[in-house]
Amino acid sequence: MKKIAIVVNKNWETEPVLDAMTNAEIRPAQLPFPEVLNSPKDKTNKMRVPRAVFKLRGGKPGEKVQDTLLVHVWCIQDLMAPDQSSSSSKEKFDKLPPILKADNPDLVIAVGTAGYPKEDESFNGSVVIGANFFMHDGHPGNPKSDLTNPNIGKVLYSNVNDGFFDPPTSPFTREFKSLTEAKFLKTPRNPAANAVCMAAKVNVAISVVNVTDYTEYSWVDHEAIASYKKLESRLPLSSSETTHGVIKISTDKPIIFVSGITDRLGAFDTDVTPSQNYVASFNAGIVLGQLVCSLNDMVLNGFDFGKKKS
Repeated sequence: MKKIAIVVNKNWETEPVLDAMTNAEIRPAQLPFPEVLNSPKDKTNKMRVPRAVFKLRGGKPGEKVQDTLLVHVWCIQDLMAPDQSSSSSKEKFDKLPPILKADNPDLVIAVGTAGYPKEDESFNGSVVIGANFFMHDGHPGNPKSDLTNPNIGKVLYSNVNDGFFDPPTSPFTREFKSLTEAKFLKTPRNPAANAVCMAAKVNVAISVVNVTDYTEYSWVDHEAIASYKKLESRLPLSSSETTHGVIKISTDKPIIFVSGITDRLGAFDTDVTPSQNYVASFNAGIVLGQLVCSLNDMVLNGFDFGKKKS
């Protein structure tokens, strides 16, 4: 049996993700209700166990049905000390690596809300999936979060099997897009004309770390993008947030990211509200529910999540 760790950033992102993954009218028929469900929880919740545990089964025709995939859904905010800022990159990195080491998954999925690095077109409500990461220190020396790491300022390239995004093994088919996009909710503010699920092995998530004051987003996202473009001109930026990269450096396991898009570049103050965050997270949960089912099929066919060495 293979194991997957879905790691969600904040409490208010975890709740709508699980709402989508447990709703009988929304989740795929192949996705069972979780065997363990520690949700809903208040934002003050503190625990060191998963919010949800899904167990999937399967078998090829003529073979005995067996347990094939175990999925743990974690909320980073649950692990953090109550006297620390819930946006502290350092506190997240202090708490997450031991959890992931003990969980020992075969694949990690970093999940959270994010902006789309484009100003003139809205992708709000869309969901972006990729496997490349870049961290930018948005507030060096911040007393509320002073994460230092040699990987900050470097492009961290995909460590998953290329078949995760390339035919014929990729789950991100036209049918996958159709099944997920048809269920997407529209964001209340500046929704995309057509919210889409965008999955590609070239996609890059930018994580601006050490920012604990939301007003700083008005300039640090632009700063991070400029910093990235000095290093990499081939791979497109696809989401901008705070934590995908922290999850990336917390494990050496194969990892992808799933970003629910809330806002346009430079429009955090006008686009982002609690309702906006809920919709973006819910749509990410729709994608995750379908993805878990696809991953189960991939496991049944002997797919290896890790990048093959040449």
